[in-house]
Amino acid sequence: MVNPIESQWEANSQAFAELIDQKGTPHHQHILNPCVEKLLGDVKGKLLLDAGCGEGYLSRHYARKGAIVTGVDISNALIEICKSLPSEKLNYHVGNICNLDFIADRTYDAVLCNLVLLNIPCLKEALGEFYRVLKPDGSLVFSIVHPSFNFYGPGKWEMGERDIDTKRRKGLFFKVDQYFDERIYDHIWKTRAGDSFPQPMSFFHRTLTTYIRGVIESGFFISEIEEPKPVVDDDFFERERRIPFFLVVKARKPSFKST
Repeated sequence: MVNPIESQWEANSQAFAELIDQKGTPHHQHILNPCVEKLLGDVKGKLLLDAGCGEGYLSRHYARKGAIVTGVDISNALIEICKSLPSEKLNYHVGNICNLDFIADRTYDAVLCNLVLLNIPCLKEALGEFYRVLKPDGSLVFSIVHPSFNFYGPGKWEMGERDIDTKRRKGLFFKVDQYFDERIYDHIWKTRAGDSFPQPMSFFHRTLTTYIRGVIESGFFISEIEEPKPVVDDDFFERERRIPFFLVVKARKPSFKST
């Protein structure tokens, strides 16, 4: 049976790689990535799993920082794109992060899961696998679109006029309804040129409680939670300075457990 999530990413792989453009979108570069880097800390010499690596730009980034990186993604097409780009200290595998049975227990010092958990139906299984493959005292850093202001789910900006300088519409206010209704939403991404991706993407809206409870019930201790703001003073991010776009969580696997 064909995995529908896999099919979406296979169909959208080239458009996604072109959108990321080996460095991430402006939101990645100026809001999310600095926060992820701070929470991951020094990765030099560490074994890092990039779970849901996409086209691999963060895998390559942390390999350049000295980490020994394994990138895993469900899309064979995206892994082929990863392998086609220059990199060192990197291994890539096609695999589902909800079942990492090709990875031994207690292998990695750190797991990075960047903007992936909101695209999968199996949150509990993925968190359990991250716990299993981490060494004792290993860390998990994951990011999601902030579930309380999730425009891929029950939220939406009410827009004003387009700013002639930033080319973005000004936000009047953000509206949310049915926040507790945890379900799938389909969203069509746009390329940098404004064209639609070949297929809609599935997003699984979950409450903040569901995410945090899932982390704790998997055995982790949460050490840090961040709602990152833009790190640049740019009117392009007018909306993102008013409400958080992302949520980033760092959790640790305790050192005193044997599993």
